[in-house]
Amino acid sequence: RVATREATAAGIRWIFAPMVDVARDARWGRIVEGCGEDPYLNAVMAAARVRGIQGDGIDNPESAIATVKHYIAYGAAEGGRDYNTVDLSERSLRETYLPPFTAAIEAGAGAVMVAFNEINAVPATSNRFTVEEILRGELDFDGIVVSDWGSIYELKNHRSAGDLLSASAQALNAGVDIDMESRGYVKHLES
Repeated sequence: RVATREATAAGIRWIFAPMVDVARDARWGRIVEGCGEDPYLNAVMAAARVRGIQGDGIDNPESAIATVKHYIAYGAAEGGRDYNTVDLSERSLRETYLPPFTAAIEAGAGAVMVAFNEINAVPATSNRFTVEEILRGELDFDGIVVSDWGSIYELKNHRSAGDLLSASAQALNAGVDIDMESRGYVKHLES
């Protein structure tokens, strides 16, 4: 709450936090940003952090929009390598990696940031199943879905898209509302 008051005093009204990734491999460099390996602890902390950022409502000048990240299973990257692939069952997705996001959304999070990683060979940024079916459909999330920094452009690196136009179309069709940094929506949205 204190950090949000400081941010809003400087005019910042949208915060890219909390990071709620369940992380079980100490080799992953971002492990220190989260709340560890326990889905329950991560869920409790996710909800508390959303309430701290958003306060009694984002219309309060000392509140901001919370962005829950990195959706989803980013902390399960193989070998602890950033942006890497994730190979997991739907059961693990739902029982281990989804609870913190569910708790944050139930606490009223205004935004969700999709991750860099692939889940079962589908990049999170273009994963219609996780974004449209689970996040929007099952969790009834109606807030903002934003890409991670350059993750739409990185669909080319995942070999999911051949160019920025195709990458932008994939992300948009998967339910990503805002393109952070790739500039694909700006260049190709009308296409």
